[in-house]
Amino acid sequence: MVEILKNILLNSKGFKSKRKILVIESDDWGSVRMPSKHAYNNLLKAGIKVDQCGYTTFDSLESEQDLEAIFSQLHKIKDKKGNSPSITANTIVANPDYQKIREGNFDRYYFETFDQSYQRYQGTANTLEVIKQGIGEKLYFPQLHGREHIFLKNWMSALKNEEAATRLAFDNQVYGLSTTITTAKRKSFLTALDADHLEELAVHEAILTQAQQIFTDKFGFPSTSFIAANYTWHPNHEVFLNRIGVNTIQGGRAQKVPGSHQGYQIIKHYMGNQNVLGQIYLIRNAGFEPATRPNVNWHQKILNEVRAAFLVGAPVILSTHRVNFMGGMVEKNREDNLKLFSEILTDLVKKYPDIEFMNTVELSNLIRISKNEL
Repeated sequence: MVEILKNILLNSKGFKSKRKILVIESDDWGSVRMPSKHAYNNLLKAGIKVDQCGYTTFDSLESEQDLEAIFSQLHKIKDKKGNSPSITANTIVANPDYQKIREGNFDRYYFETFDQSYQRYQGTANTLEVIKQGIGEKLYFPQLHGREHIFLKNWMSALKNEEAATRLAFDNQVYGLSTTITTAKRKSFLTALDADHLEELAVHEAILTQAQQIFTDKFGFPSTSFIAANYTWHPNHEVFLNRIGVNTIQGGRAQKVPGSHQGYQIIKHYMGNQNVLGQIYLIRNAGFEPATRPNVNWHQKILNEVRAAFLVGAPVILSTHRVNFMGGMVEKNREDNLKLFSEILTDLVKKYPDIEFMNTVELSNLIRISKNEL
């Protein structure tokens, strides 16, 4: 009850509707976190505690089999309008080109687009075609998560300076070693829009522009929403995003603002508020993360979060990362978590027969219309 009351309070401010709306936002699609079991075993044998991080243990590039399993489950669930849940799949559109980076003596960063990554990994050659089928069936709705999921300045600096764990990971085509599983004292390599000084932000405009170009080229439409890696971005980034057509910022209640060695400034947001550019903030108020937090009763947790939101008329934005549904490293991870997720969504439809499934952009458009009607 205490948790429900806390959630009611957190949902009390912001956009409200009599409609019971559920959006699923899922991050990290397109990125190559752990490329293979071989790489995992190499790092584990070398003393890198990859077995103590859910992402390095379970996360792999989405395969045709992963997507077909997800779509099969989503197809079975319908809201009052006959719509299945749609995953807003926030996509990283590029991964490091390790060979070129090495050939360049770590002086310059090179990347391959995510569809090129699909061509290099077993079981993923036709992934983009399966994704497009999912888009057509309104089960999968890609949006932009960034060009890559890497704080490039710091990662490249560590590589150039031959930081041992980072170089070892690089040798196995891994960039995303969590700070919790290495002894190196450093900032996260995953905060793609991070910066130690404000002057560093300028390079991000070109990166975001290129990311939108790749996204549009591969999917046939531009992304109008964006989620910053690790909820870390500066207000200047919103200006860059506005220039490339992004009118909706996905995130949590707290934005981490970089640009100072003193740490991060925190800016709080609420559901549906707008910045001076007219961009709408959407706030995640529920979560499903069993791959990284296995000891949580996710079924009950989500029921409580949904109940609290609907009691005050707030939409539910359910956050979940790709890692929860991937079976390339451990097939049981996909099977167990997808079964649990399906059970939770089915239960929600039973408890709330008037529930409506939407994607991120549909909810943003609804909020925008409601503001214009005021």
